[in-house]
Amino acid sequence: MKSIAIFGAAALVASSASAAFTGFSVDRVINAAGNAQYTVYGNWDQSNITFLNAFNLQVTSGAMNAFHSGLGESSWIPQGSSTASHVSNDSWVTSTGTHVGSQTALDPSFVETDADGNPIAAALAQPPLNSGWYDATPGTANAVGAGGSQGGYRIRLMQIVRELANDSVCTFQMVLGFKLANTTTALFAGSGQQITIGVPAPGAVALLGLAGLAARRRRG
Repeated sequence: MKSIAIFGAAALVASSASAAFTGFSVDRVINAAGNAQYTVYGNWDQSNITFLNAFNLQVTSGAMNAFHSGLGESSWIPQGSSTASHVSNDSWVTSTGTHVGSQTALDPSFVETDADGNPIAAALAQPPLNSGWYDATPGTANAVGAGGSQGGYRIRLMQIVRELANDSVCTFQMVLGFKLANTTTALFAGSGQQITIGVPAPGAVALLGLAGLAARRRRG
């Protein structure tokens, strides 16, 4: 709770992202259950990064349509996905790059259940406005995975699983808090950068094709 207050307050002041952050990237595969699995990464150009938190998550167009694998997995908390099949076919957020361990915690605005403890469907389909998550024990360098579409180093921030029937285009954004290893200064990145998941509907693809054809004809 204390760390949230610190980083939440810091986010209110003007801050600029370190040049070490190079942007977000998304990988898409079809998992064993036949659903679309999206992995969202934050990318850096150096490895000595300690990830702290993600916050101010906002869906800016479309709907996230996140799928959760079943009872007992109806949460964005990563450690709730206990078996290999659930890990692959569940939507979760992470501060450590993996689903295991207890380091990842949801901030107070990330409300998933009502007063009786029943899951709130809308909150499971996509995180609440301005919600986030954080590393409760940020003591190690978390951007440990080398490679990816942008090169450099990256950390998995969230996994979004969607049924193919609900795999339409969705864009969202969030702000990341991180620090260089062996330092105490929080840095922020990602503000205003759009992250896109989903596949355009066939009609939208056809319209894009027609627009391209019309443009070629005008140039001709």
